[in-house]
Amino acid sequence: MSLCGDGGGPMAMHPKTIGVVGGLIAGIIIAWLGFAAFLVVALCVLVGWFIAKVYLGEIDLLDAYERFQADRGRRRRD
Repeated sequence: MSLCGDGGGPMAMHPKTIGVVGGLIAGIIIAWLGFAAFLVVALCVLVGWFIAKVYLGEIDLLDAYERFQADRGRRRRD
């Protein structure tokens, strides 16, 4: 089984396939290690996803920080 398509690039997986595989992995982790371990693994996956998005340039940290700072200036404190 190959992960490469006809053009030699990575083959895109269908979202349903990703969901099924993710659910299977989550179920195995919960059954094997418990729910707390599942939460730790899920947090690690989320951090890895975020780092990959930043590395690929899909998330601009400077832009996100500037928008966060701009929103903080507009909030009213009662």
